[in-house]
Formats: sequence, structure tokens, C-alpha cells
Amino acid sequence: LENVMDKQYADLIEQDKAFMWHHLVQHKPYLAGEPPVYVKAKGCTLTNIHGKEYLDAVSGGVWCVNVGYGRESMAKAVYDQLCEMPYYALSAGNVPAIKLAKKIAEMLPERERKVFFSNSGSEANEKAFKMARLYGRVHLKKDKYKIIYRHRDYHGTTLAALSATGQEERRMGFGPLV
Repeated sequence: LENVMDKQYADLIEQDKAFMWHHLVQHKPYLAGEPPVYVKAKGCTLTNIHGKEYLDAVSGGVWCVNVGYGRESMAKAVYDQLCEMPYYALSAGNVPAIKLAKKIAEMLPERERKVFFSNSGSEANEKAFKMARLYGRVHLKKDKYKIIYRHRDYHGTTLAALSATGQEERRMGFGPLV
């Protein structure tokens, strides 16, 4: 059985090398070496394909698993919602989105109580850039288009968000940027 598992793991590693393009990493070391492949996670611990455990100090690789892995109450809530209605684009309301928007809006100043949901930081920044440009055109009657950003900060990997990212190593090879 162990030889079968070793063969499956070797196949998965080769498939990873052949077909995956990993986010935010240099791939050159994987040409000669082995890319990390994780097979399970619980709490803040990841287990790789060889059974070695690691503390996940980057929350899912891109800072989005802040509550940890294996939370049964969250899995149950997601399961229940998937059975009720798995998805609808927010061009119309749905019950969970409306309830969450209300909860978030109650934490905002009275004047600014609209919530836009996004599925990534890059997408959120893209929408913020578009909203800022539209606001300038509609309310200020000016064609404002420049975005000010903090140098060396990371704002995402889409072209506009990458343009506002002051980390040259992330920008290299993708120009000209916005």
C-alpha cells in the first residue's frame, strides 16, 4: 500500500509541475525540486503530501483563511446555504448578502452605508478605482484618473491593482501597466 501511495504522490507532484501555475511564487525552483503539495489542514496546521506538518503563518497562502481550517460550524453553514441557494450574482439581492450588508453598514457612518461585495482584494481595488473615477466625472465634473498608492504596498495582481502595487518584483514582465 505504501508503494501505491508513493506512486500517487509522485504522480500528483508531476501533475502539479506540468499543469499548475502557482500564485505569488517563483516557479524556477520547482523545475529541479518539488513544489509543496498540501493534502489536509486543521486549525492553523497544514499537512503536506509526505505527512509533514507546518504552521500556516500566511492564512491560506494569500491571507484569506483567517479563522483556520476545519471549522465544522462554518462547513455546516456553507453546506446549508449551498442546499438552499448556492449562488446568485449580486446584480440582485439574496438573503445572506442582505443580512451581511446590513450588519456591515451598521458599523459605517450614516452617510456612507452601501456595501459592495468582492471575492478578492484585487477585485475590490479594481472596483474602488472605477468608483473613484466615476465619482470624479459625475459629482466633480472632472476627468480624474490618477490613483495614489503607498509605495511598496501590495494591492493585488489584476492589471490596475498591480499598477498601484509598489513592489517591482511583482510588476516585472506585466507592463505597460495602467
